[in-house]
This record gives sequence, structure tokens and C-alpha cells, in this order.
Amino acid sequence: MTDTNKIIGLPSTSLLLVILALLSGCDSSATEAAHSLATDAAPALDQLTAELEKLPELEQQSAERVARHIAASSREDAVKLADAIRAVKAAPSSSSGEKRPIPITTRPATQGDISSYYKTNATLEVDKDADIVSRVSGLVKTITVEEGDEVEAGAILLEIENDEYKHRVTLASAKTQNLKSKRDRLKALTDDLVSAQERETAETDYNAAVAEMELAKLSLSYTTVRATFAGKIVQRMVDPGQKVGSDTPVFHLSDFRSLLAKVYVPSKEFKNLKIDQGVNLVLDSSKEVMKGRIKLVSPIIDPATGTIKITVEVSDYPANTRPGDFTEVQVITDTHPNVVLIPRFAVITDHDEQVVFIATEDDTAERRPVEIGYTDDDHAEITSGIKVGERVVVKGQRRLENGTILKILDDGSKAPEVSQGAPESQKKKRPGPKGYKRK
Repeated sequence: MTDTNKIIGLPSTSLLLVILALLSGCDSSATEAAHSLATDAAPALDQLTAELEKLPELEQQSAERVARHIAASSREDAVKLADAIRAVKAAPSSSSGEKRPIPITTRPATQGDISSYYKTNATLEVDKDADIVSRVSGLVKTITVEEGDEVEAGAILLEIENDEYKHRVTLASAKTQNLKSKRDRLKALTDDLVSAQERETAETDYNAAVAEMELAKLSLSYTTVRATFAGKIVQRMVDPGQKVGSDTPVFHLSDFRSLLAKVYVPSKEFKNLKIDQGVNLVLDSSKEVMKGRIKLVSPIIDPATGTIKITVEVSDYPANTRPGDFTEVQVITDTHPNVVLIPRFAVITDHDEQVVFIATEDDTAERRPVEIGYTDDDHAEITSGIKVGERVVVKGQRRLENGTILKILDDGSKAPEVSQGAPESQKKKRPGPKGYKRK
């Protein structure tokens, strides 16, 4: 009798009266009960079904099934059921007894710094990114680096066959030496043997030869292709023996030592922006938090959008971070130092009022209306209503009311909550985001 047992213990005087009325239509056998159902007990059965439908969590079909079961039972079973309902009604209600403590979790209110942010999205870019090109034409002789190699500025990447360029230097050097000798001879002659114009022409020819020799030496130096800045070889575009021309791309080089995020903020935030200002960046792929700084602030406002472009530099980032990663940029616009902080999820809204429950010294709940200042992912600033050190209920608070007896399961003593303004040495390192001061 699963459905019947379900209704035993439910306080319903009307149900008891209906069952007693139904007894007058029940016989000691199922056959007689079924016959009574069709005649005298039918009105009582309808009333019983209606009363059962009023019980919590009992659907109409279940109520009809229980009613038919009672009607088909023997008089003896029905009397037992009625006696059971009487006993429950006569027993003292459990709600009138001693209140049971509500299990909760608390955390102490702390003191620290909290900031407001302007949040936007951006794609990470490398600081420097360029194609390295050959400056002269020729055949690739040797390649000294491969894709993925780290190189310093000025490192040799590739060499082009240079025999022709060496000969050009030799010819230019010989011509220069010859013109130098001619100039020196003319200088040694007296004015009656050589004119001033001849001396000037010899000097000009010599200077032009010197310039041609320097140009030949420069072309020879271009047969050695070097890195223009420090970075990592992203792509090699040529093979040994391949002919390259002037301005042919041979490598793609990127500087990964720092990443950039270019974002646009409303012009009204201009007064809150300055070079080297701290910025938080949350990676979309891993939710890790990176620390950055404002490297550049545009001196103009875009008239079409009313925004200012700022460039954020990130020098320290996780090893698996790559250019092109999507990130949320949190520009710090203001900071409140040394304020009262509590876990953000401790605050609940009750009839348009921000409320926090405090565990008092005698382990009872105290309802406190509070005023909220800045909030971030972890914390809420309390401007009034709570003092530092008070035990704030962070789990189970929605079941509480003023004066509720509490059973504190966890008060945070095993892993103390560290406020955002606490020294870094006190903070527990964790792999996810969350937290303004986290590094």
C-alpha cells in the first residue's frame, strides 16, 4: 500500500471524516466493497478522492487510485487507516518542538583594496612582427636557423653566394686607389702646370669612386641576411640553392617576449587612463589572469565612435598563450584602498534590499542590511553594515531568518580568506582567474 502509506501522517480532519463515512459503504470482502462503490459508497468515494487531491505532491490519478484502493479494502484495513490518521492528529506537531540548527558556512570580513573596471574584449598580438627580406639577388648558399628558433637582433639567418659582390668591391677599390693617386699628383704640381679646374675634377672623381666602393661593400654585407630584431622564427620561406631577388621574403620573424592588446575605451574614461597603469587580462581559453600595463594612449578621440585607442602590453603570460588568443581586458579606472571586503556571493537581495547574514557569538543568525560599493569577481566592498572580522554567512544564508540557530560547518579557519589587498606572500596561488591582486 505505497500510496496509502503516503497519506498516513498527513493532518487532514476532512480526510478522516471521509474515510469514516466510507466505512459505512465497505464490506469485509473486495467483492462487497466493489458493489458498495457502485451504490451507497459512491458519493463518499468522490469526496475522498477530492480530499486526497488537496494533499501536496499527490496528483489526480494517484488520488483516484488511493481512493479506489481504500474502497476495495476490507472494513478492518480501513479502520486501521482511520486509527492511524487519528493518532497522527493527536500527536504533537514536530514544528512546535525545539528548532533544529541550520548548517551554514562562514568567512570573516577582511580589509583590503578593490577596484572598478572598464571591461572590453581584444585579440592578443605580438609586439613586433615582420618579414625578413633579402637586400640583394643571388643563390641561397646556407641557412643557419629553422622555424621555432629563438634569435637575437643581428643574428645570421641566411647567406647568399657572394663571389660576384666580392669582385665588385675589388674593382671599386682599385678604381678608387687609381683616382686617389691622380688627385695627389695634381696637388703636387705648381699652379703654372695644372689649373684649379683640373684639381677640382680629380677631387670629384676620387670622391665618387670612394662612394662606389662603399656601396659595393654594403651590397657585399647584404649577402649575409641578419635578424632585424630579437624574436622567434615563425616561417622559413626559401631553401638552399634557391635564387632570391632584392626584397624577396626569406623568413617571418615575431617577437613573443611581450604581447599587445589594442582596445578602445569611451572618451569619458580618458581622465582615468595613464601610461604604465595596471590592467587585468582574462584569457578566454583557460580563464587564467594576466597582468599588463598601458603602454600607449592615443592623443586623439575617434570622432566616429567617441573612443580612445589604448595599447596594453603583457610581458608575463602563461606558456600556452599564443598571438590570436581572445581575452577580456579589464582596465582599472579607480581603486578604493583599505575597505571592508566580503565574499561577493554572501550578499542576497531581499525586497530590493541588499542583505547579509552574520553569525553572532552565540551562533545565531543576524540579518544585516548593507550598502555595497565596488564589486569584482570574488569580493564586494561593504560601505556600511559590517565590520572587519565579523563572521559572514556565505553558504546556506537563503534558509535563514533573524535569530535562526546555526550549525557552523566551516568558518574558514583551515584556509583563511585573503583579501585582495593582502601581501602577495599571503596569497594561495591557484590556476584560474578571479582576484584583482592575483599575479
